[in-house]
Amino acid sequence: MHSHATNLIALTFVLPLDGAVFTRELWEMATECPVVFPSGVGIVPWMVPGGAEIAEATSELMKKHDVVIWAHHGMFCSGTDFDQTFGLMHTIEKAAEIWLKVHSVVKVPRQSIPLQGLKDVGQAFGVKLNDSALYEK
Repeated sequence: MHSHATNLIALTFVLPLDGAVFTRELWEMATECPVVFPSGVGIVPWMVPGGAEIAEATSELMKKHDVVIWAHHGMFCSGTDFDQTFGLMHTIEKAAEIWLKVHSVVKVPRQSIPLQGLKDVGQAFGVKLNDSALYEK
């Protein structure tokens, strides 16, 4: 499923176009995020849409992630059925909206879900989190 998720597109203008950074920032916005997309997100830098180049880049990232973000365009998600895929897309867009709201009020949030908290959520729900996003800030 592909969408032009407004808040997520906005994030591609302010966050580094790095999958580990994007993943970590989104995971910290809501406790369900690491559970819903434990493999994190892949990022395709801006490319002309509709061509072979963006299709190949997306296909490569989809080998590792259920979500690929197309910088300044939208996202592509995959799941076992429509409900799961739509829920995944909605969760990511909601996390992007929260990130934008928080950072429009303060430059550096006072608190967020800590690194150990993310690990604990993964363990509690039996999901293997993408190690690249589990770094000390």
